[in-house]
Amino acid sequence: MYRRFLLICLAGSLAVLPGCTWFQPREWPLSGTIEAVELPVVAEVGGLVTAVKVDDGAVVKKGQVLAEIDKRSYQAGVREAEAALAQAQARLEEAQAGSRDSTIRRGIAAVDQADAAIRLAEARRKQAEAGLDRAKEQMDQVASQLEGAKRTLAYQENRLREAAQLYERGAIAKQEYEAKQEAVNQARTQVNQLAAQLEAARSQYAAAREDVAAALAQTGTAQAQRAGAQAELDQLKEGSTDYAIRALLAAKEQAQARLELARLQLEKAVITAPEDGVVLRSSVTQGEVAKPGATLFTMRKADHLELKVYIPEAELGRVRPDETVGIQVDAYPGETFRGVISAVADKAEFTPKNVQTPDERTKLVFAVTIRISEGLDKLKPGMPADVLLPGKEGAQ
Repeated sequence: MYRRFLLICLAGSLAVLPGCTWFQPREWPLSGTIEAVELPVVAEVGGLVTAVKVDDGAVVKKGQVLAEIDKRSYQAGVREAEAALAQAQARLEEAQAGSRDSTIRRGIAAVDQADAAIRLAEARRKQAEAGLDRAKEQMDQVASQLEGAKRTLAYQENRLREAAQLYERGAIAKQEYEAKQEAVNQARTQVNQLAAQLEAARSQYAAAREDVAAALAQTGTAQAQRAGAQAELDQLKEGSTDYAIRALLAAKEQAQARLELARLQLEKAVITAPEDGVVLRSSVTQGEVAKPGATLFTMRKADHLELKVYIPEAELGRVRPDETVGIQVDAYPGETFRGVISAVADKAEFTPKNVQTPDERTKLVFAVTIRISEGLDKLKPGMPADVLLPGKEGAQ
């Protein structure tokens, strides 16, 4: 009984050794590289970039100004909207006081102005439709290239499987087998690149469709304004009625909405940090013309690091989302930092070439993403790291 007690105590003392408090070791560690979670900062309005306030590596706070876009056109838009609102207010007050000859002349001018707005909106619509056709053609072209690349990848994967069987029997040399692996990696890279290009082309196509829709809406708005101006003129010629006053009230509300939109556009000309973090890359320089939707900066979220590793299918049962794992880096020997599994891939893939030995690269593995929850003041992006999984009984 006493010997059994000593054995239990010895086992308990081994369980609390540094670096082994949570996890059961495995034959080889899961390795990966610590990565930052990137956050793009996108321009919501276009224009000349007049100032860039931060450099790469700058630590910024939420709401801090990163860059400024030329505000003059947006300031002019605000003044124009303010003037339109004042005009709508004056028309309403004048209609409520009774029509006069000067009011009728202004009504005629408003009809002429609406006609000009319709012509401008039609021109913009035709331009937007031409852009949509170009975006559709580019998207179809990239989609066709992607399908071809996928067929090539499938062909290379089949050849790799055949080569693996021959290599296991010693029918082909190791160099030839690795050449088949490299061909698969190149084909997969081509598929990934074309998939990214297709996603960008789809985004451009969607933006072009929005441009067409906006142009059509602008045309409809201009036509409605023209009809409203004509109706207002007709009513002014006949004398103000309750209907005319209601129309002028609606015009005033419309002018108020346009003013709010113009002020919002002016605010968006100042690019600010959406979160606390670090500026990783600046994609814009002073004097450059930024387009709406363009990524101006890429930030790293503060206190947010991730690590991706690959686990063999046979050990997939050892990992589950929201489970705690241990992380070790060469920079801090003897220390184990906690992380939480945030995602486990539902599809297997060949082990990436830069992760394991050539023998290991022939295995099918699953990607495991880990959110680092400890040591954020010590761990840095780019550090290689090893992951210690929980024992079969789970983390203690």
